[in-house]
Amino acid sequence: MIFLVIFGGLMLILGGFYLANSWQHYREWKAGTIIVVLSLAAVIYGGINLPYFHHNQQAQTEQSSTSSSQTTQTQGSNAFSDKTGTINGSANNQATQENKEMAVLRQLQKGYSKLGSVSFDEDTKTFSIKPTDDDTVKALESLVQDPSQSEQIGWPNLTKSIKSNSKQISKVLGADYSLSIVNPDNTKEALYTAKNGQTTHDVADQNN
Repeated sequence: MIFLVIFGGLMLILGGFYLANSWQHYREWKAGTIIVVLSLAAVIYGGINLPYFHHNQQAQTEQSSTSSSQTTQTQGSNAFSDKTGTINGSANNQATQENKEMAVLRQLQKGYSKLGSVSFDEDTKTFSIKPTDDDTVKALESLVQDPSQSEQIGWPNLTKSIKSNSKQISKVLGADYSLSIVNPDNTKEALYTAKNGQTTHDVADQNN
């Protein structure tokens, strides 16, 4: 159940982020609200069913026994709970991080579904947005040919969104995760990349 609480909490954070992003860019709130509600329900359900919670219930039930017996049992339960928590936390660190990455990927895929597809490269820790929307693809083709058109096609607004989302990713997953939008005609070429909420590459920046 501890994993459910962790995952639910993560989804609650990402759900709130998705809701804000959807409302800001598309004026849509239903899907984000559903995610937030379900995530909150998962956290509450998981919290109620945590072993620690049940230990407390058991301790309250056993209060009718002698005072000395109650003290001994409570101390034993606490010691066991502490050891179990340490072991489980250590064993699940890697799995939890991988699940967080997949959860972030799903949220980005939903958030940028109207723009294109999103993939994740584990080796470089990079989330890549590949535009498939016809209008966006045409605009990016023009940008690649002439970066000076960036203002006309609304490039600053798009990169501002990516930069903001990059900051949110670093809060959830930690540092050194990048978010890029790639050239639709050459997915190995990043047109814009942000890491930890900072721009690291911008095709429209003539100083790069």
